[in-house]
Amino acid sequence: MRNSLPIQFHGLILLLLLAFPAGAQPKLYPFLMPGYGFIRYDLNQFELDESNQSYQQLFSKFDQLIRTGSNHINIVHIGGSHIQADIYTHRMRQQLQSFYPGFLGGRGFFFPYPLAGTNSPDNLKITYTGHWVTSKNTQSNPANILGLSGITSVMSDTAATLQIIARFDTAQHYDFSRVKIFYNTAVNSRLPEIVPAHLVKDCVINDSSGYVQYDLVHAIDTLTLYVHQGDSAHAPFQLQGISLETDDPGVTYSSVGVNGARLSSYLRCELLVTQLKALEPDWIIVSIGTNDGNTRQFNAGLFRSEYTTLLSNIRKAMPEAAILITVPNDSYLFKRYINRNTATMREIIFDIARSNGYGVWDFYSVMGGLNSAASWYSNGLMSKDHIHFNKPGYLLNGDLFFNAFLNTWEKHLTNNTAEVITLKK
Repeated sequence: MRNSLPIQFHGLILLLLLAFPAGAQPKLYPFLMPGYGFIRYDLNQFELDESNQSYQQLFSKFDQLIRTGSNHINIVHIGGSHIQADIYTHRMRQQLQSFYPGFLGGRGFFFPYPLAGTNSPDNLKITYTGHWVTSKNTQSNPANILGLSGITSVMSDTAATLQIIARFDTAQHYDFSRVKIFYNTAVNSRLPEIVPAHLVKDCVINDSSGYVQYDLVHAIDTLTLYVHQGDSAHAPFQLQGISLETDDPGVTYSSVGVNGARLSSYLRCELLVTQLKALEPDWIIVSIGTNDGNTRQFNAGLFRSEYTTLLSNIRKAMPEAAILITVPNDSYLFKRYINRNTATMREIIFDIARSNGYGVWDFYSVMGGLNSAASWYSNGLMSKDHIHFNKPGYLLNGDLFFNAFLNTWEKHLTNNTAEVITLKK
C-alpha cells in the first residue's frame, strides 16, 4: 500500500518563484512521488554546513536565474552503472530544467556509448559507422589515456561517421550552438568535421584541455561528425567525449558513468580534472562506491584513501564548485546476502565530507537503511540482483534527489528571508 505524495515547493521557494514572474507560472506540482512506508522522506535533504560558501554561491545562482533569467548553471554527475544508464540523472535533469520557465540550458557532456559496445541512455539517439576499439577505466591497465568519461574509443578505420540526435527525448527540445569534442588533439592533426560544413562559424583547438570547439552559425539539434585519417595515421583518432552546449540561460546537467566503475577506476583517468575544468561546473556530484563495497574483502582504509584523493583532485581543479557525495544504495552481496559494507562507507563519506566542506546526500538512509533493498525489490523497484533498480526505481531515485535539492534550497532561502521579502515588495 502506498500513497501519492506531490513534490511541492515550500513557502519561501513559492515566494521566490512568484516574486520573479517570467511570463508563465511555475509548476507547483512537478510530478507525483509514490509514498512508500519504508522510505525516510523526513531525512531527504543534503547534509552540509549552512555556512558552506560553495553551496551559498550555488543556490544564489539558482536564485539569480529566477530573478533575472540570464544565468547559466553547469552540473556534472560522475558515477558507475547507475549513472551510465542515465535514468535517474535524466529525471533530475528534466526536473531542474522544467520546473520553472526558462531553465532549459543544454544537454552537456556525455560519451557516445554505442561506440564502446555498451548500453546508452534512451534519451539520445546515436548511430555510427567504422570500427572502434575501446579502453575503459574499469580495465586494470587501459591501453589508452582516459578522460572525464572514463572511456576512450579509438578509430581503427580510414574513415568513420557519428550522428547524435539530442532532442530524441521529446520531453525537452535540446538544441545547441557550440560543440566541444574531446580527443587526442596534441598528437592528431586531423580534425573531426561537422557535416554540413557551412554550419561552422568558428573552430578553435584547445590542446591544453584536449578538445576542439566548434561555434555554429545557428542552433541545431542533430550533430553529424565525419573523421578521415587515411591509411597511415601514426596516432589514430581517440574520442573521449562530447559536450553539446548553448549560451541560453538555464541548467546544463552532464552525466558520465561506466558500468562496474570503482574509485580506483576514476583515479586511472589522467585527464579527468583537466576535462572537468573545461566544462566549468558549478556543482559536481560524485556517486561512486557501490562496486567498491560489493565484496567480502572490503578495505575501509583503501576506500577512504581513494575517495579522499579523487575529491582532492577535483577540489584543486575547481575550488569554487560545490561538491556533493551521494551515499550508495543498500544492496545485496551475490544476490543473496545483506551487504553491511554500505553502512561503513556511509560513515567514511560523512567523515570525509565534514572534514573538507563537501555536501552529502544520504540516499542509503533515505531509501530505508540496512536491508531496505528487499523492500524496494518486493515493491517492484529493484532488479533481482538487489543492486540495480528497474526503471520505476530509478525514476523514484531521481524524484527523491530532486526533492532533496528543493528541501536544501529551502534552507538557503530561509537564511535569506529578508532579501526575498524585499524583492517581493
